[in-house]
Amino acid sequence: MPPVQFARGETKEELSNRVGRLQARMREEGLDALLLTAEANVRYVTGYHSPFWQSPTRPWFVVLPADAAAIAVVPTIGADAFARANVGEVITWPAPRPHDDGVTELMQAFGKVRKVTGKIGAEMSAEMVVRMPLLDFERLREQLAMQAWEIVDGGVALKQTRLVKSPAEVAKVEAACRAQSLAYEKLPRIITEGMTEVEVCKAVKRLFLAHGSDDAPYVICRSGALSYSDIIGHPTERTLQPGDMLVVDSGSQVDGYHCDFNRNFAVGPPAPEVREAYDNLYKATEAALAIVRPGATFRDLYNAMATALGISGSGGVGRMGHSVGLQLTEWPSIHPIETTALEEGMILSIEPSVEVASGGGRFVVTEENVLVTATGHRLLTKRAPTSIPSVVAAPAQEL
Repeated sequence: MPPVQFARGETKEELSNRVGRLQARMREEGLDALLLTAEANVRYVTGYHSPFWQSPTRPWFVVLPADAAAIAVVPTIGADAFARANVGEVITWPAPRPHDDGVTELMQAFGKVRKVTGKIGAEMSAEMVVRMPLLDFERLREQLAMQAWEIVDGGVALKQTRLVKSPAEVAKVEAACRAQSLAYEKLPRIITEGMTEVEVCKAVKRLFLAHGSDDAPYVICRSGALSYSDIIGHPTERTLQPGDMLVVDSGSQVDGYHCDFNRNFAVGPPAPEVREAYDNLYKATEAALAIVRPGATFRDLYNAMATALGISGSGGVGRMGHSVGLQLTEWPSIHPIETTALEEGMILSIEPSVEVASGGGRFVVTEENVLVTATGHRLLTKRAPTSIPSVVAAPAQEL
């Protein structure tokens, strides 16, 4: 896979385009402002990118009027960083201040917003979270109500705007996909019988970083006799044994943008029913890829895979993929009731799964990341092998 050229951070033009698109949706929905509290939404509008979000002590707020520049309302420790962000003004307070952790300053910011409808959108819909104490949010709601403001859901405008990626965003996701794809190719020569899931996970993370990932915060390594039954848990001290299947499901990052795809590995020859399940999943992915183009719906993709696998619309694990970007998984899901239409610039995870024939809660899942183009699609991942790769029964190589 050739190197992917990308620029770290966001240009003024990039941020201006994002904000313009978002404000247009806000006006369509009758929102005078948005209150942003979550990392991905604040990054999307302001360009502020920091690992400091891992600390729960200090909240960070951005007020985005429908017709003016954003206002950052942040603890004093962030004043310098936000002075260089895509905001028109920075209001600060000395956090933590438990009795009033930014509510007064938020009221000051909303006092600068032109009131037309009196509606303020917040991150309240599905797959959204308001990152501030609930008591503070209720206090803010009460104070705004006294000035004839109403807090309503603003999540739809945010999700729909973020769903279509710019070329700069696509390049970062593609760079993450490349690094992870190259690392996955080397894994069969690194993993050996007798390694624990924990040891596999550590080796995987080293490979990701060595091949260009900035970070690998999400790495799942789970195994099981015949096949696995869990793909969301932490790795354990279980050792790999002949006849096992191992799944490595990862979401590494480049400049804060995620990829999200897995690969399967067999310890020795896989069982016939596992090979059959994997073959069927490969065909199901091909069926979905064949219809990825503008105008198709997320439901169409689900139905194509369900038909290929011979399962009902309500079968499986509930969905067979999702969008990808600033967050590991983004709205919407590839689901039998999701009618959102594909558009050029969307990045999808195609993720079918199927139970093995003998049951027992064991299954196989595969995953690819794909970009919707003007005429169809382009894979961002290197396609998984047509057959399950087996690990080498020899001492692990040093990275």
